[in-house]
Amino acid sequence: MSTGMNRREFITRTLAAAPVVAAVGRMAAAQPAAAGPPVVVFSKYLQYMDYKTLAKTCRELGLDGVDLTVRPGGHVEPDKVDTDLPAAVEAIRAEGLSVPMITTRYTDVDGPNVRGVFARAGALGIPFVRVGNHTYDANGPIGPQLEKAIGEIRELTAVAAEHGLTLGYHNHSGMNNLGGPLWDLHQAIMAVDSPHFGSNFDTGHAMVEGAFGAWQVNARLMAPVTKMAAVKDFVWKKDQPEWVRLGKGVCQTVKALRILRELGNFSGPISLHFEYNPGGGDQGMVEEIRATVPIMRGMLKEAGYTT
Repeated sequence: MSTGMNRREFITRTLAAAPVVAAVGRMAAAQPAAAGPPVVVFSKYLQYMDYKTLAKTCRELGLDGVDLTVRPGGHVEPDKVDTDLPAAVEAIRAEGLSVPMITTRYTDVDGPNVRGVFARAGALGIPFVRVGNHTYDANGPIGPQLEKAIGEIRELTAVAAEHGLTLGYHNHSGMNNLGGPLWDLHQAIMAVDSPHFGSNFDTGHAMVEGAFGAWQVNARLMAPVTKMAAVKDFVWKKDQPEWVRLGKGVCQTVKALRILRELGNFSGPISLHFEYNPGGGDQGMVEEIRATVPIMRGMLKEAGYTT
């Protein structure tokens, strides 16, 4: 960057500017990506750490920020958001990192303290919120269930918009998950029709469900509406995915990231996920994250981002 600021400093200062950060987040999809998306870690893998330890560890691991859990059992409990979320954000920003997104379990406006969480996140200048997932009945028709979920998401998005937040819906592979096939999530995004709602595109889950080639079509479909992303990798064990270190499986992560960049000008946060046990207890997970960060940055460079 020509200003002399490194990318981490730029991210931190941008996210600290609460009056403008929401507008920056909404404009990101219309702007050419000048720098790589911020690389963050899903904080559930470091759930045992207090805020200061979490912040210091993430800085030492070379991350740009934290995807912070704000949900029952998470780093921040919804009913303590007014005290604990500011404390967490302050600790993380004090280490020169950002909190570009939080992860919740909200599927509708009746979730625990949803309005309070959204209000506090907006006031702190956190632009993105991952929401919870709906599941289909095992045997019922899909259409009516999808329409019901769309109604709930529309109401949730309206609350988010009041606070300048953008919601991202995570696609999970497996039986009966709304968003697993991705066409249904795209339909929901089109129906809600708001700049405050889009995809939290998970490359790993997308490739589980569309392994032979549909993942590529789905990535092209979702790229223009992707707000945030998550990455993971897997190998097949018979008919089930077994999650492995990024770059060690069958996921074509670089190709997926290139699609997001070329067709969506994607520049939102990328959250590292680790759905496997690397061994070695808590420190083993820390070392797994340490090993994965440079892999992720290398993939971003291959995908055409400036890192």
